[in-house]
Amino acid sequence: MNYFLLTPIISVLLILTTSLPCWAQSWRQIVPLKSTRSDVERILGPSQEAYFADYKLQDGNLFIEYSSGPCRPERRGGWNVPENTVVLVSFTPKIKKRIEVLKLDLRKFRKVVDTHVMGVVYYINDEEGITYSVQAGKVDYVEYGPGKRDDHFYCGDPA
Repeated sequence: MNYFLLTPIISVLLILTTSLPCWAQSWRQIVPLKSTRSDVERILGPSQEAYFADYKLQDGNLFIEYSSGPCRPERRGGWNVPENTVVLVSFTPKIKKRIEVLKLDLRKFRKVVDTHVMGVVYYINDEEGITYSVQAGKVDYVEYGPGKRDDHFYCGDPA
């Protein structure tokens, strides 16, 4: 066996396998009201839809919603940011973890029981714009949106 050929091959395989988890989590640098479609596509690749993108990742599914543009008289809701600015990031993990495993400071979250779907509870941090949807004690998805500090960007009454 030629060890001169085997060593570079093993090195490349080690580099690829250790860098995969970093690539899969690179979406975490996407920030609502700051990141743009081009930022997202640079990280995750292009999408064909006009105002959203759906990515199948190794550890789950990632949904991103983009703004359709600044406030206009005919539009209710939305955010006063340029078109194609990220307004929402939602991640659904393949492997659901118990909420306790995340070690969240639940004092920073308000608990909302879903009145339409039995067993679903939301933990919402309004300041940071983070919502955890929990079903049967396990995190179903996490949503990242604008926080309270961004209320002035909302088109209309944020309440």
